Amino acid sequence: MRLLKYDVVIVGAGPSGSSAAKTAAELGVNVILLEEHPRAGIPNHCAEGLSLNGLKDAGLEPTEKIISQKITKARVYAPNKRFLELTSSNWVGYTIKRDVFDQILSEKACSAGADYFTNTKVIDVIKKNGTVAGVVALQGDEKIKIEAKVVIGADGFASVVRRSAGLGRWFLDVVSCAQYRLGNLKLDEPWVNEFYIGSNVAPGAYAWVFPKSSEEANVGLGVRRVHTDSAISYLKRFISSDDRFKEAKILSITGGITPVSGAIEKFVSNGLMLVGDAAGLLIPCTGAGVHTGVVSGNLAGKVAAESIEDGDTSANRLAEYKDKFQETWGKRIQDSRKVVEMLDKFDDEDLNLLAEVITSEDILALANGHDVARVVSRIVRRSPIKIMKLLAAYMRS
Repeated sequence: MRLLKYDVVIVGAGPSGSSAAKTAAELGVNVILLEEHPRAGIPNHCAEGLSLNGLKDAGLEPTEKIISQKITKARVYAPNKRFLELTSSNWVGYTIKRDVFDQILSEKACSAGADYFTNTKVIDVIKKNGTVAGVVALQGDEKIKIEAKVVIGADGFASVVRRSAGLGRWFLDVVSCAQYRLGNLKLDEPWVNEFYIGSNVAPGAYAWVFPKSSEEANVGLGVRRVHTDSAISYLKRFISSDDRFKEAKILSITGGITPVSGAIEKFVSNGLMLVGDAAGLLIPCTGAGVHTGVVSGNLAGKVAAESIEDGDTSANRLAEYKDKFQETWGKRIQDSRKVVEMLDKFDDEDLNLLAEVITSEDILALANGHDVARVVSRIVRRSPIKIMKLLAAYMRS
């Protein structure tokens, strides 16, 4: 077995892992970034939506190399097909090229000084006296032991690092997703993202149409709670119900799991931090995780480097990462989860009623966990009695 030694080993070269590697390497510690696949960003299971702020936090500009389509508007469709149009003067979104995005972030980590191994699958963590002290990985048939002062698990919802370190095998709530990338389209408004809710479309979650151009779009959906069929079956029905997709060509089919129960209780321990999807750091109402992944990676990389400099990689020292993340995103994630639980009480008729009284500003705030209590109070004041009672459940939580 080959033995390597580093200050920091990071498992997974997605947005969170590459961000952590770049930040830690820039601060002068010896970093290795491990990726299971031949390159970062492949395979791509993402719907590829990202805000301008998300790009900026990743240290990137919205260049043609990264961006497929600029998005300036969104529409949210109720079960009865009534829709609300969402626009904001201080928000710009993009459909990105996620494979390119991830590749650029991994290259930035390398440029900062991190070593980078692809085709390297982590199978276990190393523990010494109750402290995570590295990982065991496979490169083909060769087993590699990589000792490290800090391990950062950025290996997604099924995180081997999380499970082998004893920080939780699974999440309390997940969405099963399926997506087609469709070509040969003739979209009239490729700058508009579309969201569809309702038990017939995507029970417990939503369907989306994210244009990549007027000729191409990511079309997908997720299902959770009570659903009577697979996500791909719901997706096929959704696509067949829309005349715009009758002549579409399927360019790719993807799927995956999105954890929506919020941050796991413990994502820091002695010698270990979890970032991104591995820790459940997504916005539950939307399932968006790229931006939060970048932020968590940057914070974890910084704290890893500083803790090594201090000579203290205990859970108490590394908890600075968790505390800082909670300061910026923690409440938003918690409140967005409460919105999910609140909407679980709504049937399709209730959602149609809600669409009559909710505004585009309300939807943006609720979906992203911004000032949720105040927004719900505002909606209550203009709602019919039935909706008031359903919203009251949130107010009491």
